[in-house]
Amino acid sequence: MSNGFGPLSGMRVIELTHAWAGPYCGMMLGDLGAEVIKIENPRQEPEARGGYPYIGGESVIFMMLHRNKKSVTLDLKSEDGRAIFLDLIKDADAIIQNFRPGVMEKLGLTYERMKKVNPALIYATLSGYGSSGPKAGLAGVNMIALAESGLASTTIHDGSPPVPLGYALCDIVAAMWTSHAILAAYVHRMKTGEGQQIDMSLLEAGISLMYSPLAMNDHAGGNWQRTSRTDGNAPSGFFQGGDGAWFTVFASYPALWDRFVGVVKVGLENDPRFSTRDKRTSSAVELHKVIGDEFRKESADFWVERFQKAGVPAAKVNSVREVAEDAHVNARHMVVEQEHPTAGALRLFGVPAKFSETPGEIRTPSPSLGQHTLEVLDRLGYGARAEDLRSKGVV
Repeated sequence: MSNGFGPLSGMRVIELTHAWAGPYCGMMLGDLGAEVIKIENPRQEPEARGGYPYIGGESVIFMMLHRNKKSVTLDLKSEDGRAIFLDLIKDADAIIQNFRPGVMEKLGLTYERMKKVNPALIYATLSGYGSSGPKAGLAGVNMIALAESGLASTTIHDGSPPVPLGYALCDIVAAMWTSHAILAAYVHRMKTGEGQQIDMSLLEAGISLMYSPLAMNDHAGGNWQRTSRTDGNAPSGFFQGGDGAWFTVFASYPALWDRFVGVVKVGLENDPRFSTRDKRTSSAVELHKVIGDEFRKESADFWVERFQKAGVPAAKVNSVREVAEDAHVNARHMVVEQEHPTAGALRLFGVPAKFSETPGEIRTPSPSLGQHTLEVLDRLGYGARAEDLRSKGVV
């Protein structure tokens, strides 16, 4: 049973973010119990809070990424706004910011300044290229990171253009690395009392996924993307059944290969081209053609059922609708419903990591613009000045 808090209960995070990576990082911490306060521009247009599609005037993407958060409007270009912000970080544990390079410096809200206010503060920066190196000042988004990291090149095949991987893949991986780093810094601070700065980029998030292509490039003699579409494992890939549906199967390991050939009875075990794992990988194109031809003789369900029964990893390629309706996915609470005050009922993805004693949970819907401004101002002692600050456009 949930205790209503989560393992990060008591942690306070200030979020200065936009787009995907920063908000996703804050969401991860909020899902696990942290109090996440998102700072927003008091004059921000509603459509600037997120992207298509919209329900009840609210971006569904924004609502997904900003559950379990509070919204405080604050004009950081004003002296009063910066003063309130510096008061806010006095008892904060961490800050996440992913403004374009140079913005925080122009605002005078650098790590050096914040460290004087709160030496124990963890200051996490997310950007396209990081804060050092010759490209540090360039703008970077997911597609740029896919290209620069080499991930896009791994999808080139027979002259086809690169294919975008996942949806905002580098943003999400960067968010995961940043939340991981914040928690590591949090543990370090618990031991020493020291805060520190974290510098993470979308480019490095992409490169962190390139371990197999790099190994193949450096130690298997050639450009990975030009020699093979596999990741060093064969048979492994996506295949089409006779009914036109797609499925995947993985049988590279020797024990899996023995089970695989017992299902695909075409004499593979006696073919010298495929007698070892290395030979199967170097002959992946030929191997995949042989089994691909065989797979088209029966439906995708036929093959998946038999592979799974034999203990070989295999699965149908699900549509988004099929994922949302999958019995296992729902048993693991990975698709959950939440009521939003203006948008109504929403389906969100759940909290992936399961904790036995302090489970994470989706506690509150995404906030309206500035919904928690007065609450936070009261806590900081600015309650009596709230109307004056509002009239001046600070909040």
